[in-house]
Amino acid sequence: MRHLAVASLAMVVMAPAAHADSPSSFTATADQALSFGTIVTSGSGSRTVGPDGSTTNNGVFPLGDSASGPAQFTMTYTRASGDPHLYQLLIQVMLPTVSPVRANGVQGSLSGFTTDLPGVPTLLPGQAAVFTMPNCVSKTCSITFHVGSTLNVVSGNTGAKLTFPLMLMTTVTAVLG
Repeated sequence: MRHLAVASLAMVVMAPAAHADSPSSFTATADQALSFGTIVTSGSGSRTVGPDGSTTNNGVFPLGDSASGPAQFTMTYTRASGDPHLYQLLIQVMLPTVSPVRANGVQGSLSGFTTDLPGVPTLLPGQAAVFTMPNCVSKTCSITFHVGSTLNVVSGNTGAKLTFPLMLMTTVTAVLG
């Protein structure tokens, strides 16, 4: 069985400093890939991994090492030194289209991306979603969140381990405060 991988991306966006010694900064990191574990099916089926790690199988059967889990991301904003204000961030998040994959006779495609990011229950590939990170009072403000999805598979009675390191494109669109 093969391990599938798609390139992941961590974007760094520098926001302008407001008369400070060190500028503010924003980082977004991909901490963990979206994994469906090792599954086998006869014909077709699906496996859903929720942002909370829950799984639902429909016509697929997990094998011994069927560890699955959502993708995990962390976004961190560090404000400029000398800036004592309470602030909130408007952050744009976009999931690019994820191509179908094939491994060991199993063809899989992803659909139905869900998150535990407050105010952003779903992500539609190619469409931007806006997240508000409120009430940042410390120098550094961060949030860790998860993305789940449904893997739709077609197979000829074989199994494969399917993992997708997802890529998110993130940008701070406003710093309010």
